[in-house]
Amino acid sequence: MNTAISARNIIQGVQAVNRFRDCLNPLRDLTMWRAVTMMEQAQRGMMPDLMWTYGADTGIESTDADLMVIIERSIAAVVDSDWSIDQIDSGTGGFDQALADEQEACLREHYEGCRNLRAAWAHLALARFRGFAHVNPQFGPSGTLVRLEPLDQWNFCRDGSHGAWYWNERAMQCDARTLGMQNMLAPCDYIVLDWKRPVNRIGIIKYVRQTVAEKDWDFFVECYGLPGVFIIMPSVVPPNKVDEYAEAAEDAAKAGSGALPAGSDVKVPGDGARSTQPFQPRLEWLQKQLVLAGTGGLLTVLAESGSGTLAGSVHEQAFRQIGRALGNRISEAFQEQFDLPRLQEKFPGRPVLAYFNIKTRQQKITAEIVKDMTSLAQFFILDPEEVSRETGYTILGVKQDTQQNTSGAYGNMLARASCRNAGGASDPTAALQDATATLYAQAVHSDCKPLAERLRAALSAPDLATLQARLRQLRADLPDMAKAMLHSPASAAVMERAMSAALLDGMVETTQAYTARRKATRR
Repeated sequence: MNTAISARNIIQGVQAVNRFRDCLNPLRDLTMWRAVTMMEQAQRGMMPDLMWTYGADTGIESTDADLMVIIERSIAAVVDSDWSIDQIDSGTGGFDQALADEQEACLREHYEGCRNLRAAWAHLALARFRGFAHVNPQFGPSGTLVRLEPLDQWNFCRDGSHGAWYWNERAMQCDARTLGMQNMLAPCDYIVLDWKRPVNRIGIIKYVRQTVAEKDWDFFVECYGLPGVFIIMPSVVPPNKVDEYAEAAEDAAKAGSGALPAGSDVKVPGDGARSTQPFQPRLEWLQKQLVLAGTGGLLTVLAESGSGTLAGSVHEQAFRQIGRALGNRISEAFQEQFDLPRLQEKFPGRPVLAYFNIKTRQQKITAEIVKDMTSLAQFFILDPEEVSRETGYTILGVKQDTQQNTSGAYGNMLARASCRNAGGASDPTAALQDATATLYAQAVHSDCKPLAERLRAALSAPDLATLQARLRQLRADLPDMAKAMLHSPASAAVMERAMSAALLDGMVETTQAYTARRKATRR
């Protein structure tokens, strides 16, 4: 395969000579011996048969429901991501801002011109399941990237486990030496993501054993699902009536009802076998092994995740984490195999200061994190180290005015209310009530300050006539003063903050009590 050949010509050529595999169902006669043989051959670099068994339209990825769900959700977590061209830390020795900006612009031009960037991510993500994945960079007349062509894994062979890659156009089950040096790929021909412990190794074993268990289970159901009925003749049946009696008994057994001579007995065998079928626990165990491998131990089951429930949240978080890990691996592949050659070619001898990066959309941007922490800081004392870790900013300390603000009555209330988490002896509810009463009184005093000033001015009148005149004017102005005082009262803000603090404190108490009960139940 030559990079000068268009991706369309490559795919058309492969389809023309590779149609024989479209007639092969990889799951027909798939046994454990066959599966192990294909994995051994793949270890020596002979990939086509195993990759076809994995990824064909009738392969295990499209047939095993558990594996299909893990693959689809893992890919979705990567594809539903954003990308950026980032610069290394400006504090790095030898950093040149002008050079970094030029390199960023160079990479951005390539990636913005790529028409199928997310499809390439989805294909590379399959490396986690199949062991490897390749895309072929295609460039336009101006030399910029226009497409990353996904290449089927069954069109590759390798010189051993770690050797060079070979293009196997006919998808023959052969080793690299058979293909010859003319089919060896140069690093500039592809971007590859290599995965040491692919999930499908567990998936194919699970599929074979599951198929055997399901087949035996079907046979078990055929034997014992509708139990046979045996009717014992009474000893008084005359010999010449035996055939007639047997026919009547058979009809009665098939119909489920009927009349037989006195003394007949009915037996239904197999009750013990039906009560001890081992197939469902076996299938659940096989599913668990695949899910453990496919989710990195983050989950044990996929079924019944529960929308909006704790289980559903755990599942969602697990695949977010998988998506972030996959995104990081794909980003590193692009940085090493695409960014570095492009920048070294355009900026020879200069340090690399910019790079491509996939950012999952589930990760909050710094501005959102800061906003969330600012809201929490109104009610809780945050750990500076955690703030620094989550935002990426270096926290040197707390400003003096911030310490003064949080050391007032409201700050004391929150500090005392937090003693439940610290194991203190103070009563957080009493602290909350005392501080709220103090702050509310101060807020009401502030809200009523205009009225108090007018009353103070009226009472300072030099004579009775002046006092009466000032009081009449105050009475006339009261409606407008009340509107101004009730427009945005400080007392309402205090009550809102106090109620929010009480709600959060109650949630903390409830969560801790629930966690304690769960731990006690587990013990």
